[in-house]
Amino acid sequence: MRVQILAGLLLLLAACQTVQLEPEMGRETAVPLPTSTSIPPTPDPLTPPKRRLNAGELQLAADIDDIPAIFADSSLFLDAAAGSQEWGDEELVIALEVNGMAKAYPVRLLSLHEIVNDDFDGRPVLVTWCPLCFSAIAFDPVVDGRALTFGVSGYLYNDNLVMYDHQTNTLWSQLLGQAMRGALRPTQLSILPSLLTRWGDWKAARPDTLILSAQRVEQVAAEDLIDPYAGYYTSGAAGFSSGLALDERLPSKTLVAGLLAGADTRAYPLETMRQETLINDQLGALPALLIFDPELEAVRIYNRRTAAQTLTFAWSETPGQLVDRETGTVWDAAAGVAISGPLNGESLTQLSGPLVFWFAWAAIHPDTTIYGAE
Repeated sequence: MRVQILAGLLLLLAACQTVQLEPEMGRETAVPLPTSTSIPPTPDPLTPPKRRLNAGELQLAADIDDIPAIFADSSLFLDAAAGSQEWGDEELVIALEVNGMAKAYPVRLLSLHEIVNDDFDGRPVLVTWCPLCFSAIAFDPVVDGRALTFGVSGYLYNDNLVMYDHQTNTLWSQLLGQAMRGALRPTQLSILPSLLTRWGDWKAARPDTLILSAQRVEQVAAEDLIDPYAGYYTSGAAGFSSGLALDERLPSKTLVAGLLAGADTRAYPLETMRQETLINDQLGALPALLIFDPELEAVRIYNRRTAAQTLTFAWSETPGQLVDRETGTVWDAAAGVAISGPLNGESLTQLSGPLVFWFAWAAIHPDTTIYGAE
């Protein structure tokens, strides 16, 4: 029944109703005037700018919770051995490790739900999937010490999933990770590194992983689970918004890794990363390292700056290892950890750069640059 509802939604999305929003009303608050001894805090150059919704930017695609979010617990997961009886090695999954636990979420299953409220050994985690944009992003849902839970609002923002939290009914953009309208605007959720990869590759890298079960969530065998967006992924259609201006610098459904550094944004085409395998780049104030992992067919992104200096990396003669040119330290590329040399034991900060269709990234970030383009 849920598949029929989603299939119907796909037919209706092209004629989405545009919702005109009134300007956001808020209570005026007293702002203390600066004095000669009052120094305003220096803004973090890596913090994204605050967004405000303009009239007509939200589009109504479905009723609230028509696409039901999952509230996961241990009973919904299988270990790698049992999971391999249910899911084939080629199944596309969202994979992440938190608190030493590894989990995988099949995209075909998440296309029916889009949001998973989960827990990693006591730490709340929010896993999201926007089928229209092909964007998988995991978040830390704790705001001001309170763990929020999320549902699918039924709205789209530039064809991207708009979530809402059950505690305050605030609306959030998935690609921005930011509260756009409501009591928590403009709170920014912390993004957790995740990978979009194949089940067989992920379980080989993390044999202790768990995987979300179709049988336990849907009471349907995985082979009978239909992804209503399967045809969309291979079609020429790009989104369903009427009148969406497409950025023609790249084909609309080019997969790019989108990276933000404050107000600076850049798209890294997946094919370019597959060819170069290792990119040392500078985006605004962020020295970034992008690594294409051929075993996982996935992209890892790190901050090249350590506590003491900014490093430049090259592949070593040993597969899966890097060497920084500044100190000669050897690093594990998958973990971002120094394994020998002067910086032995230090680690790089992993960043989030989700894969996403180009049309969606460019619509939300119209000023984005493209790596490798003049």
